[in-house]
Amino acid sequence: MTDTPQSPLKLQTYPTGRLLGAIGWSALALFAVWTGLRYAADLDVAIYRGGVIGLFAATLAHLAGTTVGAALAPAKGSSAAYLASTVARFMLTPVLAVSLYFLLLAKPQPVLVGAAVGYLLILVADIGTMFKAMQTSR
Repeated sequence: MTDTPQSPLKLQTYPTGRLLGAIGWSALALFAVWTGLRYAADLDVAIYRGGVIGLFAATLAHLAGTTVGAALAPAKGSSAAYLASTVARFMLTPVLAVSLYFLLLAKPQPVLVGAAVGYLLILVADIGTMFKAMQTSR
């Protein structure tokens, strides 16, 4: 019997709870930033509303993508599940942003900015959480 070292990129379990927590806290922080800008910069209500709608779309996409990753992790492994999760989030964010834009009739530019900034900043927190989970699982 030979001992094979574990790959540094292999996770034993998918860190669903940590990822959902990182998404939630990041979304709350971004909402606070939008609200702070609303009052500090005296943003128009339509711009604030559009930005928050875009942030909401990005948050929903991240939550749905993480759920997809958690569902795939037992069968495909954590690394493949995280990749699938990222692809799902990347595809869902614009779909949800456009859907909410038409549903709620917001200004398009703030929705786009809110969705793009929300997606990218939540993704950074998500990647950091996944990286930390990979390091602690070795």
